[in-house]
Amino acid sequence: MTKYNKQTRLLAAIDCIIFGFDGEKLKLLLIKRAFEPAKDRWSLMGGFVQPNESAEDAAYRVLTKLTGLEGVYLEQLHTFTKPQRDPMERTISITYTALIDILKYQKQISEEFHAEWFCSTNCPT
Repeated sequence: MTKYNKQTRLLAAIDCIIFGFDGEKLKLLLIKRAFEPAKDRWSLMGGFVQPNESAEDAAYRVLTKLTGLEGVYLEQLHTFTKPQRDPMERTISITYTALIDILKYQKQISEEFHAEWFCSTNCPT
């Protein structure tokens, strides 16, 4: 089988936006980026869709690999397509989101990527 002629190749990425509730506050789960751009800065969990997987399969793989979380229900939220959204190269990002009970998943959080819960600016102190 041949490929489509004269078509530009682009990357498909996944970003996971995980909100957690601890009984009092709504929080957002972030990790430390392991590569450029923005290496060692706090970030959503993300990665690229591999040739042999669906976007949904990629979202579950990325979430588990970067946080240790399993058994989380993910919902596709939005697809970001602006040509210049990624400074490295042309990338479409498909976002998935979840709201979980932090206390139920607390023991699953992996230390490998320093996954940490952050309170939103509207959280009471």
